[in-house]
Amino acid sequence: MDQRRWEDLDKDCLVKVFGKVGMESLLLDIPFVCKSWHKETLNPSCWNRLIFPDFEPEFPFEFDYPIYERFVSEFGLEKNRFSKTAFIKYVVNRGQGNVVFLKLPGCSSLEAFQYVTDACPNLVIFGLPRCLLWEEHINLELIGKFKNLFMLSLGSCTNLDRVLAVVSKYCKLFSNLTLSNALIREEEAMAIVKLVPDIKLLILNGAQIDRDSLIILLKGCKELVLLEAKDCIGFNEGDDEIKNLASHIPNFHCEGSKERFVFPIDTSEVLSFLTGDVLSEIASMFAEVDIEEGVDGEREVDIEESIER
Repeated sequence: MDQRRWEDLDKDCLVKVFGKVGMESLLLDIPFVCKSWHKETLNPSCWNRLIFPDFEPEFPFEFDYPIYERFVSEFGLEKNRFSKTAFIKYVVNRGQGNVVFLKLPGCSSLEAFQYVTDACPNLVIFGLPRCLLWEEHINLELIGKFKNLFMLSLGSCTNLDRVLAVVSKYCKLFSNLTLSNALIREEEAMAIVKLVPDIKLLILNGAQIDRDSLIILLKGCKELVLLEAKDCIGFNEGDDEIKNLASHIPNFHCEGSKERFVFPIDTSEVLSFLTGDVLSEIASMFAEVDIEEGVDGEREVDIEESIER
């Protein structure tokens, strides 16, 4: 085998390895090892599987996205000239239209979502964060552009019926839905049964799903070959009826799932507890608020006097 052939094999191996190391390393570590490695990271094949690191902002507009922060710092960019949306576009463009697996981060904007629906025509697996599903003006019809879509992972069940209506109409290869950690009520279960009854794989791990909603899915989705409902809240993993209804599913897993715990409250015990010194202590805790002067300059009624009355 000649030298060139060996070099080509070496490059192919590097590309395969680089495609599995993770986005942050591919962007900010590997290119700085040596010139040859930097060159290989520019190969579009390294960027056909784009999993943006997990990030779900707790509050609106709180978007300190770590990988973005490191990127702009490393390259000395100005945030007002290189936004998070620009960062997402930059990464997606590395795939040159060949991205097949894309998981967007929680700080994605509507502009970023709209962009990837055009830039990733060959997408097979798509992860859509909850922040986008909450957006009032999101055009969910754009998901229909992914004609080869096989698997959809959603960060929330918000607008699930609208999403599945689009998928059912345009994505004929679709057969895998992931709703981990989501709230799945009867209406969401009915949407799945009605719009994608032939679904093959359904992942609900960590979801809040009542027993009745799970039964709706088990009765309505007859083509399931895999159903994972591990560590869910709302039903018991040892429920015999659920096991019987799931007997047609080759792979059914519900380990760790349990019913909602309802704390029993005895009103008489609570009232008997709230007496004497306890009420006085509670009164003192709120005294600063309750004895402040009112609008007319008169003192408010003290909480202890209110309790006694």
